[in-house]
Amino acid sequence: MYPAHGAGSLCGKNLSTDTVSTIGVQRHYNYALQPMGREEFVRVVTAEQPDTPPYFTYDAVINTKQRPTLEQAPDAELGALSLDEALALVAEGAQLLDTRDPADFAGAHLAGSVNVGLGGSYATWAGTILERERPIVIVAEPGREQEAVMRLGRIGFDNVAGHLEGGMQALDPRPDLVARIERITAATLAEQLAGPAPPVVLDVRSEREWREERIQRSLNIPLGRLRERLGEVPRGRQVVVHCASGYRSSIAASLLRGHGFEEIADLVGGIGAWAASRPATSG
Repeated sequence: MYPAHGAGSLCGKNLSTDTVSTIGVQRHYNYALQPMGREEFVRVVTAEQPDTPPYFTYDAVINTKQRPTLEQAPDAELGALSLDEALALVAEGAQLLDTRDPADFAGAHLAGSVNVGLGGSYATWAGTILERERPIVIVAEPGREQEAVMRLGRIGFDNVAGHLEGGMQALDPRPDLVARIERITAATLAEQLAGPAPPVVLDVRSEREWREERIQRSLNIPLGRLRERLGEVPRGRQVVVHCASGYRSSIAASLLRGHGFEEIADLVGGIGAWAASRPATSG
């Protein structure tokens, strides 16, 4: 047996990292194939399923139509844009997608960019966060532009207008266009929470993850729902965003910054770093 979907995608829950298996192994270990009645099967399989990304419906529609193959789509290398050309496209409504790692994005990025790094569930979150009707301008590490475009094309997002030629080096003459996002450690966050003006801690993991382990008094808004629930995030206070490790929180921090939240910080290492920093207790 070969799986149709892999671990990390939102096509189901508890998806294995195995790339091949047998019916015998699955009957023994797969939670959904254990002996049970119909009602129990329905309850188990449908419980705590991840939210369906909005691009799933979009893909279902375009799959019924004739489309060019990825090999026929424009080559990203042919879409190299100067900084002025990229800014002009953004002024006309294009989206800026920075595909670098979260730490690099936080250190310096083109103001107005959304960060969805190639090192994580890139296509899933890009398809969830980006608006499919608007063109996309990509900022990537030099040499990775084609990968960024190809992985978007696999989910039907073939509206890439081009990539910023030279990546972040294109901004060397224009430091005024460079923005940054603060990154803080778990120890610093603990000090701030104990202070007179504690920040808002925004947890963008799923509700299930939040229920299992969380920072006390944190606000839980899953990343896939953040855009529609921005009104629940207090303004005028520092907001510290976190997830499990730092990938989703970087996406969230970039979204918040793009919607006018100025005092944003990203928790380095996420809930794992927070848990590791807590004093051990004896029982």
